[in-house]
Amino acid sequence: MPIPPDALVALPRPFTARRRLNRLARALRRRGWKVERRYAETLPLLRVHFPDMWGLGESVTVAGGAGGWWYRSSTGELLAPCADVDLAVLRVMTALDRWVSAAGSFWGTDGS
Repeated sequence: MPIPPDALVALPRPFTARRRLNRLARALRRRGWKVERRYAETLPLLRVHFPDMWGLGESVTVAGGAGGWWYRSSTGELLAPCADVDLAVLRVMTALDRWVSAAGSFWGTDGS
């Protein structure tokens, strides 16, 4: 569910965002993903990396959406309600798998 670029987004208090991002981080680590917490910034976010390709990753934040707090991708897409961590993990993994597949096919060819 993409958010229009000009839409105002409700942001949680930093403590609330960190707590929800910590839950997502634990779930992603259990599945073998590398997770970097970036909480010192104004907007707490989680940087998720494919274990073998540190340069490829996704940044996840928490934002208000229909029915409560949602995990939001760096593209503005609402991934899943914060209450459904398993769905959020699946959506992050799917997005990163696409990037990794595209990068792998690029590096495996002459680039054209």
